[in-house]
Amino acid sequence: MFKNFNMTDDEVMQIINEYDNLINKYSRINGNIDEDLKQEITIEIYKTLTKNREK
Repeated sequence: MFKNFNMTDDEVMQIINEYDNLINKYSRINGNIDEDLKQEITIEIYKTLTKNREK
């Protein structure tokens, strides 16, 4: 699905926004959303999807 790893910031943010519920699901610790964990997941998604971007 995401084989094109040369995405713009807008495209990456759209994907992150679309998967926000899933990110929140996996960011829960003891029933509460851990904001630090959510941020780490979001950063890893961003880094992965933009890793082949020309500088």
